Amino acid sequence: MLSALLLLLLLLSCADHWTTYLCLSAAAPGWEVTEANPLADWLFSSAGLVEGLLIDTAVTVVALAFLATTPRLPHLLKIAFLAFAVFWTGYAVANNIHAAQTMGLSLMGR
Repeated sequence: MLSALLLLLLLLSCADHWTTYLCLSAAAPGWEVTEANPLADWLFSSAGLVEGLLIDTAVTVVALAFLATTPRLPHLLKIAFLAFAVFWTGYAVANNIHAAQTMGLSLMGR
């Protein structure tokens, strides 16, 4: 179960980063798109969108590797945290997909 949740969260994080990139980098007439997460907004403003997403991806991978390997946290706590993170990240992806489709953007980036 732990491995499945780790993989699912990693895939959802990639989808979140891709859809975030699509929505924030596209110039859609009549739309003003902003990042809802204040920490991510600060990161993108400070480092740039692509660089911020790369930093976010690296931090995510390191955090998941730590969570997967640390003996300091009980297994059930790891499962609970990952289940919540999967739900939260899945919501972000669904929101981004809806925003991209509403703005007429292709999810393939074309």
